[in-house]
Amino acid sequence: MKANDVLLCLSLEEQRQSDIRDRLTKRGHVPSMAYLRKTLRKFAADGLVVMRKAENGGCFYRLAEGEAVEAALDSAWDTQRSAISSGGRT
Repeated sequence: MKANDVLLCLSLEEQRQSDIRDRLTKRGHVPSMAYLRKTLRKFAADGLVVMRKAENGGCFYRLAEGEAVEAALDSAWDTQRSAISSGGRT
């Protein structure tokens, strides 16, 4: 599994980390929570993801908006299409 797979499982609506992991699992990936947390933090630092901490300590994630996000999503989709056309998995 690649970071691009995580990016493609995000949306503009806020999601919990467990919701993102469930979407990845449905796509055939089984990421560790540590990997997912690390990837989401990196995306947040890069401005691709918005993270909101709830009062109870939980975190919610959603895609940011803007040209950088669009470019990253386009690249992730291209990578996935390429892997599918070559018979590999993403």
